[in-house]
Amino acid sequence: MTRIVSDLLVLSRLDNKRIAWKVETFSPAAFLDHLYDVMSVEAKNHSHEFTRKYPAVMPDITGDREKLQQVLINILSNAMKYTPDGGHIDLSAAPAAGGVAVRISDTGIGIPAEDVPRLFERFYRVEKARTSDAGGTGLGLAIVKRIIDQHDQDITVESEPGKGTSFTFTLNAAERSVKGAAQKKA
Repeated sequence: MTRIVSDLLVLSRLDNKRIAWKVETFSPAAFLDHLYDVMSVEAKNHSHEFTRKYPAVMPDITGDREKLQQVLINILSNAMKYTPDGGHIDLSAAPAAGGVAVRISDTGIGIPAEDVPRLFERFYRVEKARTSDAGGTGLGLAIVKRIIDQHDQDITVESEPGKGTSFTFTLNAAERSVKGAAQKKA
């Protein structure tokens, strides 16, 4: 219940633009390395092969580091939750137009094509009966979408039932900004 209330408060603040943004410029490789280290513990708990693939040096990015961290943790947590133990999860990134493209792929249960367009809706869960034992509030991807939107970017999903899912989005290049937020140099 506490998690639901917390997630609803975050969404409400995002929707009503009553959230403080701490925009800064930082290294995407160091940012991704930190998240990889944090999520490696969860991957080991599920015997997942968790890999990372990105250059050590990429152009700096601009954004709210804490909120972008929440984006990656939400997506990686779902990948680990919906991938049967012993599966594969990959965190990759590469320089792209407008910044650094990030991709999180898994070999999980996948998502039926008819559910993909609704993934970012509040409380939407694919096959609710199948996922009820996995926990979750059905709000994590709605939060992800609002944060990505606020960074003036898009997020895409590719999935095939029984084969896995991939989420792709771009972290803003240093010269880009976040809607309505002042920037500081880290």
